[in-house]
Amino acid sequence: MKHGSPRGLRLLSLAAVAAFALLACGCEDADDDFDHDPPAGLGTLYIDNNTGDDLDVFVDGVRLGGADDYDERFFDLAPGVHRLVLAADDDEDRSYRDDIDILEGRRTIVDVDRDSDDFDRYDVVVYFDD
Repeated sequence: MKHGSPRGLRLLSLAAVAAFALLACGCEDADDDFDHDPPAGLGTLYIDNNTGDDLDVFVDGVRLGGADDYDERFFDLAPGVHRLVLAADDDEDRSYRDDIDILEGRRTIVDVDRDSDDFDRYDVVVYFDD
């Protein structure tokens, strides 16, 4: 049986230890969920849907699509202030409406959760991620 060189085995061992250390430390990039970069001249709206509802996403009165329950969805938009409406596709009473800023070259994250005090409302946090 032929063995590899001691140097080759050491390098292989070091590589395995390094790979294990990266996996074991639980290190992950904070932007892993939001890895889509906006195209030139645009910004990106990210809907991070942490509710049990499928959401319909409307921007400036136009339905852009949906965001499934416990999923993320992104939309590239022109920079500026836009009217955002999120509506549960199975419940006309549960919705969110507000103006949001879309910044060129940036991601506007809309983190949507259920309001723990009022079933008909969403708890929404909006922030920028670059």
